Amino acid sequence: MAKDYYKTLGVAKDASPEDIKKAHRKLARQLHPDLNPGNKKAEDQFKEVQEAYDVLSDTGKRERLDKYGDPDADPSKMWGGGQPSSGSGGYEGGPGFQNVEVDFGGFDDIFGGIFGGKEAGRSSARRPVSNAPAEDVEFGLEISLEDAYRGTDQRIQVTVEDACPDCNGSGQKRDTQGRYDLRGARCLRCHGTGRIASPRNGEVKIPAGAWDGLRLKLNGQGAADPKGKRGDLYVNLRIRKHLRFERDGQDLSFELPVSYTIASLGGEATVTMLDGTARQLMVPPGIQTGQKMRLNGQGMPALRDHTQGDAYAKIKITVPKDPSDRERTLLAELAAIRGETVRK
Repeated sequence: MAKDYYKTLGVAKDASPEDIKKAHRKLARQLHPDLNPGNKKAEDQFKEVQEAYDVLSDTGKRERLDKYGDPDADPSKMWGGGQPSSGSGGYEGGPGFQNVEVDFGGFDDIFGGIFGGKEAGRSSARRPVSNAPAEDVEFGLEISLEDAYRGTDQRIQVTVEDACPDCNGSGQKRDTQGRYDLRGARCLRCHGTGRIASPRNGEVKIPAGAWDGLRLKLNGQGAADPKGKRGDLYVNLRIRKHLRFERDGQDLSFELPVSYTIASLGGEATVTMLDGTARQLMVPPGIQTGQKMRLNGQGMPALRDHTQGDAYAKIKITVPKDPSDRERTLLAELAAIRGETVRK
């Protein structure tokens, strides 16, 4: 039974070349053996997807598939022969191979959605090296608010694309003498992609005052082209939500529990700041729940001018759930003074 290459890629028979590329990129990214180690089914499906793309991305093969049902059909042996080319006679791509172009590129970067990939180029049989440029890589990193406050060094591991060392990024198989197989056999290591996924370890310096969404650039740490030139690595920071502190630009806010006695009479309250230091805060008498007290210069540091934001303590008055007998007596006397009726 003839293979349905359109069905394999999930596209219509009138799909544009761009639609075919997009479908191939999506499926190849999902099924690539490097991303599915040990998954034989995914590997077989990847090969089918690659075969379908090889056919449908080749104008001649696609025309023969649509016309004769076979991408490798020889029109000269079917229904009276093919159409002669203009000028010298014979058939385009016939004996002599003068019109044959060996395509060692043409494989869309399967990591395009992750690394902002480009189309691979074409090259002749004499220069079987992909023209794919070095690409930038995006990496997400989550840190704590404390790390953003004081700055820190974070060790990360990111997987980037490197040129396959077995085929020098061509995607083509080589023999024991290092010559490329002009029959189109794919490199066994990279499965014809010309690229391999390579884990890279490194350290990222997080500056004090970093904010959520900050983008840090590491020059020359991205994916490599076949000549070894690397793109850049961009680390996108996400600040983990803190249990106590909320951030608004350079300012911090937090809830400060205050006993009803201090709230009434005024007094000191101990505050533990984001850097772990304890500070004494003078609470004025008669303060109410919801009021804020400002701590100058106790917020987040600024990246550029080294200034410091402020911190705001939001008051929450607390009352004892189980007062002692002595406390009950004193509270009852206070209620009587104030003319209040309380529970006996």
